[in-house]
Amino acid sequence: MTDTAASQAAALAYADEHLGRLLDGLALLGRWLVIMCADHGDAYGDDGYRGRGIAHPTVFNVPYAAWVHG
Repeated sequence: MTDTAASQAAALAYADEHLGRLLDGLALLGRWLVIMCADHGDAYGDDGYRGRGIAHPTVFNVPYAAWVHG
């Protein structure tokens, strides 16, 4: 299967759909810290480039999110 911007968006939507339930379950356990990040971004036609393993700002942009509870 080919990785595309649409397939990435679908995967992110699936994860987002379940993330709230995960965080709610963690809250029942007390204090917690969640850090989510990736090792790189992906180029999907940005400036004519596709993929990773290239020196483009889109690939250097690393997604990151953090939540703290308690």
